Amino acid sequence: MRSIVLSLVMIMATAAGCATARNTLAQDLGWERWKLCDHFSTIALDRIDLDGRLVVTGYGHEAAPFTACVREAGADQIRRGVATASQTAVLVKLYGCQGGAM
Repeated sequence: MRSIVLSLVMIMATAAGCATARNTLAQDLGWERWKLCDHFSTIALDRIDLDGRLVVTGYGHEAAPFTACVREAGADQIRRGVATASQTAVLVKLYGCQGGAM
C-alpha cells in the first residue's frame, strides 16, 4: 500500500512539473526567428537559450547569411511590436573548427 501511494505521488509530481515547463517569451520569439531562417542546408538548430539566443551548428559559408536572416527576423519582430529590444543573438558553432587563438 505504501509503495502504491508513493508511486502515485511521484507520478503527480512529475505531471505537475511537466505542465509548468514552458518556453519563455524570448524562447518563443527565438523559435519564430528559427522557423523563418530554417532554409540553410548546412545550419542545424542545437538549442534556443532562455534569453532567446539561437545556438546552431553549420559550415562557415552559410554562417553570415544565416546570422543576417536572424537579425532581419528580429528587426521585423520589433517593427511588429512583439519584441521591445533586439534579441537576435546567434552562436554558430562551425563544423571542424576547434576554436582557440588564430
